[in-house]
Amino acid sequence: MRKSLTLFLTLTLTLLLMSSLLLNAFAADDQVQAYLEEKKEEESLDPKVRAMIAWALEIAEDDSHGYSQSHRFGPNYDCSSFVSTALMEGGFGLKDYVFPSDMVEILPDYGFVVYKRGETEPRRGDILVRPHVHVEICMGNGECVSAHQDSDWRSGDGNGHEIEYRRADSDYVCPFCQNEEYTYILRYEGTEITFQIPEGEVQTQEIS
Repeated sequence: MRKSLTLFLTLTLTLLLMSSLLLNAFAADDQVQAYLEEKKEEESLDPKVRAMIAWALEIAEDDSHGYSQSHRFGPNYDCSSFVSTALMEGGFGLKDYVFPSDMVEILPDYGFVVYKRGETEPRRGDILVRPHVHVEICMGNGECVSAHQDSDWRSGDGNGHEIEYRRADSDYVCPFCQNEEYTYILRYEGTEITFQIPEGEVQTQEIS
């Protein structure tokens, strides 16, 4: 009887262990797949969009940068100066800071196409705008990176969430993205000019 019970317990523990290992393997596989998909999406972006995102993530990961409206031009930022600086660092040619109220009118001059909410699904690298209210850089899948809110009125990020890459599976999900509180989606699609070559053939050249 004892041998049977011992064998039963051993088999049960073995099955539980195997199940746990399989679940961990599946979870790891999902993480790897998500990473590969994110990497593929990143590589498909325009180099200027990648540079914009890289700067934004670097600032978000450095707690010496926090949220401020009164001192918003570095090392602290508010939402519009954060996105404006990211655009400058990305090499889009933007020369001055732009408020959310003006981005829909100004950014098309720098190769962005304006979509109303619902006309397209937000993608990584899009800029999500609600004029006079807020602006963020979309990271895809309901995630974003932006300057969100001051926590202590001091320079730097007082709680780690003032300027942040907000992931969909974190405790600090972004309601602006999750609840689609934005009004417009601004997507960089570049600009083109058409010209005549000497032989009379029409060609198109992209302006970077």
